[in-house]
Amino acid sequence: MKWNRTFLALVCCAGQAWGGAPGTRPDASHPSQLVRDLRATRKGSKVALTWSQPEAAMGCLTVKVCRNISAAGSTSGSIPTCGQTVGEIGSQKPAGAVVSVARGKKNTIRFTDILPEDAEVLDPLQSAVYHIELRDGRGRSAGFSNPVSVPTAPTLPAAGLHSQLDVHGVYLIWENDLQTQIPSLQFDYRIFRRERGSSKELSIPYLRALVHTREGERWSGVDTSIEWGKSYSYWVRPVTRVYSMSGQILAEVEGEDSPAVEVTAHSVFPPAVPERLLVLASEIPSKKFVDLTWAPNSEKDLESYNVYRREAGGVAARIQVVRRTMLSFQDMDVVPGHTYFYSVSAVDAKGNESPKSSEVSASVR
Repeated sequence: MKWNRTFLALVCCAGQAWGGAPGTRPDASHPSQLVRDLRATRKGSKVALTWSQPEAAMGCLTVKVCRNISAAGSTSGSIPTCGQTVGEIGSQKPAGAVVSVARGKKNTIRFTDILPEDAEVLDPLQSAVYHIELRDGRGRSAGFSNPVSVPTAPTLPAAGLHSQLDVHGVYLIWENDLQTQIPSLQFDYRIFRRERGSSKELSIPYLRALVHTREGERWSGVDTSIEWGKSYSYWVRPVTRVYSMSGQILAEVEGEDSPAVEVTAHSVFPPAVPERLLVLASEIPSKKFVDLTWAPNSEKDLESYNVYRREAGGVAARIQVVRRTMLSFQDMDVVPGHTYFYSVSAVDAKGNESPKSSEVSASVR
C-alpha cells in the first residue's frame, strides 16, 4: 500500500507538470498552466520576481528563471526562449534567494535578480524580459509563464546627501554623476521624511533647485512643511522616467535610497521685520493719544509684537507687548508738545525677536 501511494504521487506530479494528458508534450508557445501570475518590480539594479504555483508541484518540478534583454515594449515573441538562466529552483530553495509562503494549495515564490551593469548603458530604451520555465524530473519543459519586463534605464543615486537649516525650512543637498543628458530619459528625485519616534514615511513635496559650487552643480530640495522643534530623518530616492521618441512616457524606474540624514529643526531664526507701520496722533475731549497699526507677519510660530518708543536724542524702549492677533496699539501715555518715534518688532514662540521696523514719528499737540 505504501508503494502504491508513492507511485500515485509521482503520476500526479507528472500530469501537473505537463498540464495535459500523460505522454502529451505541451505547445511551448503558450504559457504554462502552472504559472500565470508572474510579476516584476525593479528598484535600482534589483528586480523582484513573484509568482505562485501549486504546492503539490513544489517538489516535482525545477523552476528556471529566464531573462532576455530586448527592445522596450517587446515582452513576447512567437515562441518564448530562455536567453539566460539567472536562477534555478528545485525542491531545495536557495538560501536567501527564494521565499516560499504557503497559501492554501498554492505557494508564493519570490526571487531577486541583479541586472548586469552593462544592461543600463547599452540602450536606454531596452528592457529585461523575464519568463518562468518549468521542467520535470527528466528535464523536459512544461512551458513558459506569462512574460514580464522592466526597463534597464540607469538611475542616478543621490550621493553625499547633507542638510542645512534655514528660516524657510530644511535644505537637502546632494550630487550625482550625470555628465551629459541622455535622450529619452528624465532624471528626477523623491524626498522622503520620517519624524523621530514614528514609523510613518512621507513623500514630501519640495522646492527644487540647482546649487552651483566650485566642485560642480548640486541638486537641492527645501522642505517647507516642518514643525520647529521636531527631529526628522530624510532620504532621497532617484527616479528615471523613460520616454518614447514621440515623447510618450514608457516607464518609471526607482533607484536605491540614499543613506538617511538626521535633522533637528531648532528654531533659531527670528521672524521677519513687521511692515507698513502707520502712526497717527489723535485726541478726544480732555485726552490725547497716538494710534499705531501695522501689517501682519506670516510666520506659523509667531507669538507677539513688541512696540518701542523714544523721543529725540533718546534710546528706544519697549512700552508694550501685543498679542499676535492684534495689529494695533494705542499709546495713551503721551504729553502735548512732544514728538515720539515708534517702531515694532515680531517675536516667535521660541523668543526669537526680529529687528525693529523703520521708525515713524508722531507729534502730539
